[in-house]
Amino acid sequence: MDHGSMDHGSMDHGTMDHSSPPAASGDEYRVKEPAEMDHGSMDHGHMDHGKSDGSIFRTLGAHEDMGMSKPENLDSKALLARGRNIFMHMCVFCHGEDGNGGGKATEYLYPWPRDFRKGIFKFRTTPTGTLPRDEDLYRTIVEGVPGTSMPAWKDALTPEDTWALINHIKNFSPRFKKEKQGEKIVPKTHPDSSPERVARGKTVYEELKCNRCHGDSLKGDGELSESLMDAWKHAVFVHDITNPQALKGGHKPDDIFRTISAGLDGTPMRSYIDVPEEDRWALVHFIRSNFVKEFKKAEFETDIYSFPVGFELTTDPFSPVWNGVKSTNLVLRPLSARRDAVEIVNVTSVNNGEQLAIRIKWDDPTHDAFSELHSDIFRDGVAVQFALGAVTLHTHGHNEPFFGMGNRNKPVNIWHWKAGLEEALEAEDDLEYAGGGVDMDALIYGGIMSNPVSKLNATGENPVEELNAEGFGTITPQPPENQNVDGAGEWKDGTWTVVFLRDMPKTGKWDVDFAKRIDPALTAFAVWDGVKEDRNGRKVISVWQRFNILKPK
Repeated sequence: MDHGSMDHGSMDHGTMDHSSPPAASGDEYRVKEPAEMDHGSMDHGHMDHGKSDGSIFRTLGAHEDMGMSKPENLDSKALLARGRNIFMHMCVFCHGEDGNGGGKATEYLYPWPRDFRKGIFKFRTTPTGTLPRDEDLYRTIVEGVPGTSMPAWKDALTPEDTWALINHIKNFSPRFKKEKQGEKIVPKTHPDSSPERVARGKTVYEELKCNRCHGDSLKGDGELSESLMDAWKHAVFVHDITNPQALKGGHKPDDIFRTISAGLDGTPMRSYIDVPEEDRWALVHFIRSNFVKEFKKAEFETDIYSFPVGFELTTDPFSPVWNGVKSTNLVLRPLSARRDAVEIVNVTSVNNGEQLAIRIKWDDPTHDAFSELHSDIFRDGVAVQFALGAVTLHTHGHNEPFFGMGNRNKPVNIWHWKAGLEEALEAEDDLEYAGGGVDMDALIYGGIMSNPVSKLNATGENPVEELNAEGFGTITPQPPENQNVDGAGEWKDGTWTVVFLRDMPKTGKWDVDFAKRIDPALTAFAVWDGVKEDRNGRKVISVWQRFNILKPK
């Protein structure tokens, strides 16, 4: 959501016609209402929320069934053409059409996407300087890269699609035509952790001077951490490896052993294959002994349900209507590398047939909101994004919009809540006649010079701003008369709880329609953390999820 580079003229709400999006019936993907549910007298404590693992939508199981066995029944030319089509739909926005890592999203990302043309890959099971094995590329595509904007595509791609994409990626670099892939590094043993092995690992950590980059406490604050550069002369971010979510090559013992042994080519993280294997395993267990939290398992693409209730809905985050309603945890990815990122959002939704509410919760130890007379305060915030039109996730040729604010002819509808806007509106009323010639807007809202996102909504007196976009740089507020999403949020004990509320029928052509929807709506989420100076495209995000609306009978 690039509010900083907003071009209010780039989207003409009066003339742009997307009333006929790409055809996608989606009948075979509809979700049936749970049977025998009493919607009117529903007991939240005994609510049957339905039992669906979403398997009818997914290719997830196919990856396990097929493993990483490369198919032999696909013609190479057909494979290449198929891979290019997938790349142009799902990868080009970050990696660029020619694989140079310079797609349209690059200016919002840190670290930058991989430049495939050099044939240099971080995540391998092969010795440093050698090409990755095909299964290494497969693993990165389906599992993603934790702590970065690279999603896990395992739900989006079949094994055949994944192999086709690998074939296309390898076509970017001449190295794959000239060189053989490296030999796989295979450990001889897999020793378990023990106090003695952890103690030895600490000694190895010190002897190898790992602390010069990773710090004495492994939090990424070593003496060299601010001066490291990669092979492309880009600044390197040293992650806090006490957080298992931040280990880009994976947090399991085999993953860490692989990273230590192979190194991360193109970065200052060299291969330590020359270190005795027993010491590498000791280092693995020392690193894992410093984990300060559990690895949080959450789905990257899943089914969210709006459950029917027989009550009036409000924006109260702690209304009894939410008691007992099933919620869904979603993993988020930072567009810019940071420590202590918001990692999980908890999403719940209910509807009464007339209105629909979405509640979002996330942990945030600091309350960053409106602050009178301070223009250097960046706000916390959250947004919900919906794809417009009859689109179904990962079917019918992948006709869904790009999850990063849509793309041309595939618009999205965005609801954006900013912390403290209620207070800002109250302050505006209180100070309307108290300025004495002073520019109170500049004092209250900031942003005119130093903080563009602290500026009050120009479209209406509502804590939620409703917008549309068709890609980067096109985000545009809806006219004041079409700002129909209400919302409220409360920060309590280190957790934000925010509620969005809207009538189910759409009031304009650029609104998502809940009243007539049968197929799941596609939805994605974004969170801004003010203490991290988040604004505009600096945020943490999810990819598309399926939003199923179960309506009262």
